[in-house]
Amino acid sequence: MKTLFRLFLSCLIVSCVCGAQDLRSHMDQMKTAYTASGSIVPVDSQTLVVEPNMPAPVCALPRQEDGKIAWYRYAFPLSSITVALTDVDESLIGEDSVFTNPNAPSAYKPGDQGDAVMVVVVGMPGKKFPALIYDREKLAHLGPGPHSSSDYGQVKDQVEAFGLTFHDAASAHAFIYALKNAVILAKTQAMAR
Repeated sequence: MKTLFRLFLSCLIVSCVCGAQDLRSHMDQMKTAYTASGSIVPVDSQTLVVEPNMPAPVCALPRQEDGKIAWYRYAFPLSSITVALTDVDESLIGEDSVFTNPNAPSAYKPGDQGDAVMVVVVGMPGKKFPALIYDREKLAHLGPGPHSSSDYGQVKDQVEAFGLTFHDAASAHAFIYALKNAVILAKTQAMAR
């Protein structure tokens, strides 16, 4: 019986070590996919800090409504957001092709594809992500050179969802794939504890 228990314990330890390595590789894949849009810094084995390039683009999203095209605009003015992987609802990670050119609504023809991809990440019910947000208007009026966070109106916030913009669909898809797998692994590891 002791031998069986030792074998089980050994398998559990190997499984945890392999799971941690897989989780790190998914985090590395997310970092690589997001490089052109910002940076991702692992805080620990299950938490990331995402720092989008500032200013984040205003994304315009066309939707068909009552036979006409309606435009929705989204801007996620995030300096950084802390993402506990276990707080992400992997079933609600979505993506949309968006337009970052302000003239897109006037030049748009049905079927046109956007020039960027917006990935939306939603938290589990009742969970919020700690974030640092900034005032887009204050940032736009700053001149060149170093500035303090108060110069562009940075404040703490808690958000239920956030959007990240990618310059190409391949990077967005690689990020989504790695994020979903990392979330599933993190939740599996958390349940095993």
